[in-house]
Amino acid sequence: MIKDLISRGIGFIRKNPTILYSFVLIVAVTAIIFFNSYYSLRKFESSTDKLLQSKALLAENVLRVFGADLMEDDEYLQSKIEAIKSQDSEIKDIAILKPGEGGGEFSIVAMTGDSANIENQNTLYAILWSKGEAIAFLDHDGQGRFWNIGDVIRDDEGNKKGIALFRLSLSEHDKFVQGIIDRVYFVAIASLVIVLLLVMNHARLFKYELKATKLEEIDKMKDDFISMASHELKSPLTAIKGYISLLDNNLLGKPDSEEIRNQRRYLENMDISATRLRDLVEDLLEVSRLEQNRMPINLENIELSAIIKGIADEMKITAQQKNLELINGAEDALVVSADPERVKQVLVNLLSNAIKYTPSGKVEIKSKQDSKFAYVTVADTGMGMSAENMKNLFSKFYRIKSAETSKISGTGLGLWISREIALKIGGDLTVESIEGVGSHFTLKLKKV
Repeated sequence: MIKDLISRGIGFIRKNPTILYSFVLIVAVTAIIFFNSYYSLRKFESSTDKLLQSKALLAENVLRVFGADLMEDDEYLQSKIEAIKSQDSEIKDIAILKPGEGGGEFSIVAMTGDSANIENQNTLYAILWSKGEAIAFLDHDGQGRFWNIGDVIRDDEGNKKGIALFRLSLSEHDKFVQGIIDRVYFVAIASLVIVLLLVMNHARLFKYELKATKLEEIDKMKDDFISMASHELKSPLTAIKGYISLLDNNLLGKPDSEEIRNQRRYLENMDISATRLRDLVEDLLEVSRLEQNRMPINLENIELSAIIKGIADEMKITAQQKNLELINGAEDALVVSADPERVKQVLVNLLSNAIKYTPSGKVEIKSKQDSKFAYVTVADTGMGMSAENMKNLFSKFYRIKSAETSKISGTGLGLWISREIALKIGGDLTVESIEGVGSHFTLKLKKV
């Protein structure tokens, strides 16, 4: 299973090399942070080692100054070195030694700690005695690292009297440094884990990006297909409508009979179906143009009241067929910046819907304006709708499902198209409605 995952991962990286670059970059940044921290800690450790060495040498120098005078009083010298050690927990051992007769083997005068640690360093004593100057070096035992520091004790005339030895423990210092190093390791490992999680998440997001790209391609193919199919359907539909009209004309003047009446009814049903199909094709074409940003928009200064009057006159016959009152209450002198053809398209759609979904009562066109915008409202006394239905009203292919609307034909695209057009010409389309009372659709347009 692990081999399969690794092989799949390698294959994915080969197909998408950008993720490898991201991974290398993140790991490189983490490594730089880690090594910088590690180097800084080592420099810090080196500096503190030198500081401790200087501290030990200072303590040794103090002891050396008084050591010559104290060499003759072993008990007093012992109390002095014990006092020095008690004042500094980092001092591990102190020892004062003097040579035998004729510079022979060294013997301990005073000391703290284990005498075995002192007695086994005859080579160090010989070097110290022969050089006559202080030496210091790092050493370690089972308890940790320490500084070994030694110097020759002289009297006032400069004569060698003995040797002072210090063992300065670095255990607390090393414990502190190791704690910092452990934290650096922890932070580095945690950073690496986070980086791996980010890379995994990046890979997942990259997959989503690929899927989104493919979906966009499929969506474009769908739009292209709809556009092509719609164009191809227009020609046969035009021919069908023409043949229906021709057949209807052939029935004119013929004697009325049951057969003629049936033929007229059939032609009427065919014409209704062809009209519905033509409207659907036109809507699909409009959707395709809007989504692909291919709809031409020509903004110009237009007299809105004249357009409203023309549309109201055209739609009055349709309203009268349903015994509806169509009232044009729009203000005069409404000049806006818009595409006149697109404004007509939106208003025709709003008025058609208002008439279609109003069983009885009236449909009224009203307008108002403020300093920046003009507002045209198409109000009806129709079915109305709930707040829940209004949320989705401007979605593609959305139709309110009820017993009343099921008998009314429609594609569910008209309001979506109308709102998209309104937005493209710098306005908007909104709705207010109360179920069972009626609806108000308001088109907002920029004033000149």
